[in-house]
Amino acid sequence: MGSPETADQNYPAEIIGYVEPWICSPGETVDVKISSTEPEYRYRVVRLIQGHQGPNAPPKRSEEIPSMQPGTGKGRFQVAQTGSYAIVQDFNQPNMQHGLHVSLYFQPYLCVSGHTQTLVSTLDHPTKTGFAAVLTPEGYVSFWIGTGQDIDVIETKFLPASRRWAHLSISLGTMSLEYTISPVALFAEQPPLAMYGHETFSNRMAHAVRTSLLFGAGYVSAPKSPSANTHPTNFFNGRIDSPVLRSLGPQAEILARYAFALKMSSDTIVDISGRGMHGTLINAPTRAVQGYDWDGTSVDWTKASYGYGAIHFHEDDLDDAGWASDFSIHVPTNLRSGAYAVEVEAVNGRARDSITFFVRSTPETRAKVGAKVALALSTFTYLAYANERMYDQSKPSRMLAPDPNFRIHKDEDFEKMERRTDLGLSTYDVHLDGSGVMYSSAKRPMLAMRPGHIHWALHRPREFSADLLMIGFLEHHGIPYDTVTDHDLHSKGVSSILPYNTVITGNHPEYPSLESLDAYTAYAKLGGNIMYLGGNGFYWASTLDSARPHRLEVRRGDQGVRTYTVPGGERVFSTNGQLGTLWRSRGRAPNYLFGVGCCGEGTGPGVAYKRTEASLDKNYAWIFEGIGEEELLGEHGFGGGASGDEIDKFDLRNGSPANAIVLATSIGHPDDFGIFPEDVGFPILHTLGTQTNEIRSDIVYYETVGGGAVFSVGSINWYCSLGWNGYENNIARLTMNVLQGFLQKGSTQ
Repeated sequence: MGSPETADQNYPAEIIGYVEPWICSPGETVDVKISSTEPEYRYRVVRLIQGHQGPNAPPKRSEEIPSMQPGTGKGRFQVAQTGSYAIVQDFNQPNMQHGLHVSLYFQPYLCVSGHTQTLVSTLDHPTKTGFAAVLTPEGYVSFWIGTGQDIDVIETKFLPASRRWAHLSISLGTMSLEYTISPVALFAEQPPLAMYGHETFSNRMAHAVRTSLLFGAGYVSAPKSPSANTHPTNFFNGRIDSPVLRSLGPQAEILARYAFALKMSSDTIVDISGRGMHGTLINAPTRAVQGYDWDGTSVDWTKASYGYGAIHFHEDDLDDAGWASDFSIHVPTNLRSGAYAVEVEAVNGRARDSITFFVRSTPETRAKVGAKVALALSTFTYLAYANERMYDQSKPSRMLAPDPNFRIHKDEDFEKMERRTDLGLSTYDVHLDGSGVMYSSAKRPMLAMRPGHIHWALHRPREFSADLLMIGFLEHHGIPYDTVTDHDLHSKGVSSILPYNTVITGNHPEYPSLESLDAYTAYAKLGGNIMYLGGNGFYWASTLDSARPHRLEVRRGDQGVRTYTVPGGERVFSTNGQLGTLWRSRGRAPNYLFGVGCCGEGTGPGVAYKRTEASLDKNYAWIFEGIGEEELLGEHGFGGGASGDEIDKFDLRNGSPANAIVLATSIGHPDDFGIFPEDVGFPILHTLGTQTNEIRSDIVYYETVGGGAVFSVGSINWYCSLGWNGYENNIARLTMNVLQGFLQKGSTQ
């Protein structure tokens, strides 16, 4: 949830924002949410064509949309409220005259956090009613008790161990408290001794008949706080399992018994007491994780009868920034598909932003454009990387470069990222408690998704800004095209691309869902042509929450290039019950359909390709028209040569089609390129660029069973060379040769 704030007087001028929904159809209305330090701004809507600026770049291009009226607005500074928790808004607790008993299992991941962490709370500051069980800033268990007049603090000497379960049992009588805290043995490990205690209150404990029950947070920041919090605070970093609340005395009854393993794919916590005290999860804490009784018998929560009753809460979770809308935009019914931006600039000129969103095609807009080509924008990849902070060298998820002269590219986008720690994390980051981030949300500003973005480590366009180089290429050559998104492929399947003769991928289509991968496969079987013009594509499995399509889920296993490893038993998506990890680990390596699969990466400059003997066959002359037999391909680009960043190779062992032809292969990768771990066996040798031929890009072509063909280049850097010298280069020529050849093949329709 978000709230308006006032920026500190030393805070720099800044405008950021997001559009909701960020992917829309003609005829729909989108809400624009802006945070501005400046008092007034003006805005307009443009279609983005090409955003990269620099030496040898094509001209920056965008088109204002006259039918979407420009306007002005009053600036306000908005922040997002991070931190996940569960809340039962109207918790009914009758028959409390004898008190309350509460029990639960908890597993802290960040015992000493520097602030209070709340396990469970009904504490209400204005009325001084209810209770809270918390961890102190030093990590000890403590209890806060409302007496109607004050809030008593009862401390214990129990210091829980990090990543170890403990059972908490509290009996809250009218004038006293009894507690038992029992560590749970981990397999054969001897746990610490249990701790017992009995304490007396200063006055009779007070309960409200109806209150808010929270797990993982509370509304009271401190017992002696002068005022109540409007938002929950004191977020817990760790797991909670099997909470039970019951009244005490002769008429004791179960008030709530929560089974967190139920409705796993939802944001609901289920009360199985029969009283209907169900609750809601806020900011997407992690589900489908090991509980206190997990023993490895089952590693799939969809098949397990026990072991998955925990939810992992984090103080830095964010699912919805919750900002107020500043204005709305109606998308004209005749607006063509594409990437668009709301360009916002302070009237005083001190700050600006381009807030990106995407518009789908309709049969009418497609016919008007005459599109036979679809560019598939990698919106799942944009989400997976959204607001990544791998530059933070204090985190275990940091990205390290082997070059001692490596420097971070710091521009305005980067500085915004450093400042705006409230905007959530990417699936490449780890939480403050060291656990991996598994969900990413579009309901927040995604600061790297800007038309002129330069990657902080690679010093070149990447993801969205690189994909715009292909849009610029299509516009430059007058090729009629539409754009589709990963979201369209996921939700609509092959029907989203079937009208087109050729589908071109983005430069980094890394995160397909099963549905989107099936869409590409069905399209190829039906005779469609695919141009995979990127690298590290179709690598990690992901999925989209169908009830909350702004939320992407990724679960990394113990293979693949990764910044963290999801523990065993936690690699099945909470969203749909499918296995996460690599597509290669699931038996669908990208090689099967696209001919190549990722094998290496490096932050240094890319290198060129050299044609193979097979490419000289007259059957492939159309691909190399205007290109010499000895001519190196892609010697130049915004990231060095055309083979760079993350790269893919042809490999029959991983399923590359037997009829595929390797037309060119990269040459001369230096030692700042390393091999992917899944391509190395024991002993681990020959892992750097000069030490093995397994680190390379292959350009591959093959004809499919449906009569179409697949052309793959195996490099994220391809688009950075495509745009070099204003699209006047042999990578651009080769790309155009293939596209024109595919367009002459006919259509899937």
